[in-house]
Amino acid sequence: MPVEVRFRPLYEWALPPAKYTVDRQRSRDDAALYRDNFRFARAERRPEHCAPWVMGQELGWQIRSPIDVAFTPLDQIELDGITDPEGAGRAANRTELWQREKSHLAVEKTSWLHLHQFRTPRGWENMFLPNGAGTVEWRLGWAADIPRGYFLLVMPLPGLDGLDVPVGILTSTVIARMGQDNGVSIAIRPTAKTQVRRGEPLARIVLLHADSLQARGLYESEAEAETAGA
Repeated sequence: MPVEVRFRPLYEWALPPAKYTVDRQRSRDDAALYRDNFRFARAERRPEHCAPWVMGQELGWQIRSPIDVAFTPLDQIELDGITDPEGAGRAANRTELWQREKSHLAVEKTSWLHLHQFRTPRGWENMFLPNGAGTVEWRLGWAADIPRGYFLLVMPLPGLDGLDVPVGILTSTVIARMGQDNGVSIAIRPTAKTQVRRGEPLARIVLLHADSLQARGLYESEAEAETAGA
């Protein structure tokens, strides 16, 4: 029986992950057009004709942006969050301090960081939270129900200029906890001024079983094992 993942929007604006499908029919039509009408030119070696490539592209689901947003890089300085955070903020000459667990992150005032506050039962909350090392946590407003013993692998999509998505793995426990708050969130790192539109794909998530994380590589010789670990 196939494993099922249920996606649930928690807010009206949320866009749950969507399945991506490669347009293979168009590629087949193009190949036939070339065969029937041209003497030399062909279109047979397109990636859409390669089953492994197609399976790789269609694996998992695409995370989509729920809003239109213009990103700029967000420099962050991590400071002592216990002794004197305000004094540390003045020393860093930054206008804002964000408390994240045991630390404070000092940042310059940035419009996109505050502009997209959304309504929750507890009041207005920020969609973006500074996360350290130039990254922010992006709250996406949807929940996912996955079976115990499975994980969600977050992967970047190629061709997304100005926005990095660090690879990460979310456990079923973490995903369930996110679903009780403001939904699943991912880390992003703006690297340049860039515009993202609502519905634009941001990243990909792939369901993994625990066995995938425990798999070991076997080698014929110790030399091969040392080379693989280098």
